[in-house]
Amino acid sequence: MKTTPLDRCALEDLLAGATFLGSGGGGPRVVGQMIIDSLVAAGTLPVLVAPADLDDGACGAMSAFAGSPDDAASGTFDWSPATRAFAELSARAQRAGEPALSFVVPVELGGGNSFIPLAVAASLPTPLPVLDAAGARRAVPSLAETTFAEAGLAISPMVLASPTDVMSVTVSSAAVADNVLRAVVGGAEGFGNEAGVAAWTMSGAAARAASIPQATTYARGLGAALRAAAPDAKVEAALAYTGGFLLARGTVAAVAAETAGGFDHTTVELACDDGSTVRVFSQNENLVAYSSRRPAPLALAPDLLCYLTEAGVPFSNADAELAVGTRVALVGVPAPAAMRTPYFIAQFQLDLQGLGYGGPWVPVEELTTRMA
Repeated sequence: MKTTPLDRCALEDLLAGATFLGSGGGGPRVVGQMIIDSLVAAGTLPVLVAPADLDDGACGAMSAFAGSPDDAASGTFDWSPATRAFAELSARAQRAGEPALSFVVPVELGGGNSFIPLAVAASLPTPLPVLDAAGARRAVPSLAETTFAEAGLAISPMVLASPTDVMSVTVSSAAVADNVLRAVVGGAEGFGNEAGVAAWTMSGAAARAASIPQATTYARGLGAALRAAAPDAKVEAALAYTGGFLLARGTVAAVAAETAGGFDHTTVELACDDGSTVRVFSQNENLVAYSSRRPAPLALAPDLLCYLTEAGVPFSNADAELAVGTRVALVGVPAPAAMRTPYFIAQFQLDLQGLGYGGPWVPVEELTTRMA
């Protein structure tokens, strides 16, 4: 099997790009940095495999971490629950007479969840490659907002693990799985707002058909573009690479956040350089933004709402940069075509309605044209 190794430079580029493309979610950048430092120190660098290089009959599964990104960012991050969940799913397959899992699949992009699969794959007793693809080329609030769910891949069995407990559940759909996951993970009564997750056992053929290819490579390329850009041209580099739009530039004036049901609900207020006020609403991920100067939103998920500091450092809603006084650029990025289907728009409309938005989805490029 042809694979591509990732050295520290590649991992650092991936961290920058994936954090930006996480649209505020996907786990904090500090988690990815801790994983990079741990893997480099241990000499266990991960490798990627392209979907085209998988055998049709190979078996892999999705690996992720779920819960509150704020909790995951505190202290030293322990990814072993995700490794336990993946190993248990592979053991279950073997007990059922099926092949052992031979590749790891990312569910989304983000400073944490782009790195959990890499850490799990590299730290298994027999290291495995990570698929250069994902179920979403951004971070998403729900397992239902993935190409795996859209394609109807069976998510069961789903294995959840904490540092002390492992459980397997059988569910009928990604939407039901997400509800179960949040109930188990959320709060001190459950897994303490953090859990390793393994699910969506899939063949090589299914992985090719039901994922967004080159998601990791795309994020790594963005990080490389940010690294190569001049100090005063980082935002412009991000816009050029992603085809994005500068929605606002200003200073973080207020941040209100609470954790409930395994989600971080955050409202960020930006005091913009043009005198306007922009508010960004999130459920782990940034989902909608409004300006005080216009009646329509600035951008709506599944399109992305991404943060960069004045120095060009991407950050999530769980990173220290999201603090009063930070100078930021808010960038709207068109979602890839695979995430602009009627299925995805309908799924994200449910999230948007939960945040009080009752209108239709409008692409960011059209909303931006209306701003002119």
